[in-house]
Amino acid sequence: MSPGKPFFRQSAVWLGLSLVAVLAALAWRWPPDGREHAALAQFFGRFHPILVHLPIGLLFLVPVLELAGAFGRRDDLRGAAGFVLNLAAAAAVVAALDGWLLARSGGYSGPLVVHHMWCGAGLAALCLVAAVARGAFAADRGGWPGFVFIYGPLLVGAVGLMAWTGHQGGQLSHGETFLTEYMPGGLRAWLHVTAPPRPKPAAAGPAAAQTVYGVRITPIFNRSCVSCHGPAKVKGDLRLDSYAGLMRGGKDGEDVEPWQPAQSEIVRRINLPSDDDERMPNNGKNPLTADEIHLIEQWIAAGASDRQPLVVAPLSAAQ
Repeated sequence: MSPGKPFFRQSAVWLGLSLVAVLAALAWRWPPDGREHAALAQFFGRFHPILVHLPIGLLFLVPVLELAGAFGRRDDLRGAAGFVLNLAAAAAVVAALDGWLLARSGGYSGPLVVHHMWCGAGLAALCLVAAVARGAFAADRGGWPGFVFIYGPLLVGAVGLMAWTGHQGGQLSHGETFLTEYMPGGLRAWLHVTAPPRPKPAAAGPAAAQTVYGVRITPIFNRSCVSCHGPAKVKGDLRLDSYAGLMRGGKDGEDVEPWQPAQSEIVRRINLPSDDDERMPNNGKNPLTADEIHLIEQWIAAGASDRQPLVVAPLSAAQ
């Protein structure tokens, strides 16, 4: 081994750990606040869903190469495992930094976003530590106990954290019940996974189950909007899981103007073309139908109340 290789490896590790430390400082000092910031940061941040797949694929490949090299006595595969792990660590650092740009500048907030961000930073650090351990306890230099009992658990932990972090990313993109919504009952019971709660017909106000808002409007929001505007993920500082959150509005102010659907931001957003970045919902999942859009417009035209009785003043009366 040439004298320059250890120096290069140590420099790369210290650079990676320094970048992770910078990421942790950024996340601590400037966490996602639900508001959009620099346009250039948003541009680069939107590459995160693409970049994040690189460390996922590389890291899952490492144990395959390690096991194939060990049982097949293939030194070439063992060497490839180390190279792939180094690439995975570098890719994890880049993806985590880019994820912070997306979370901070893209108008995101909420505990799920924050947890996903910190898991990404932790994963990058764990990959780097695993790469260091692999080099320090190389089996061909007699370090097999450390290779098995230190590097092995670190690699397993990194793969496990990768799976959990990826699951959180899927929840952010597709909703918290995306993976478990159609899980078979037997598997759900075996894994002790709670069935997704059915949308409640009421969200606020006394006897809300008998109101236009509780029976007709809330189910639309629960099905199509709450995954991005709920307690776990708050896009644009807007909450649609309660009447108070809806009427409070988001980062741009009030989204609903009672009696004025044409002046309401939420009506403008749900009527935008499907390829417009401002359309709601914009994740392609559970789009609002024409009838649902018309219902929301009618409800706002009737005053956007959470107390309007369903049987006394049906929406058709507001036409």
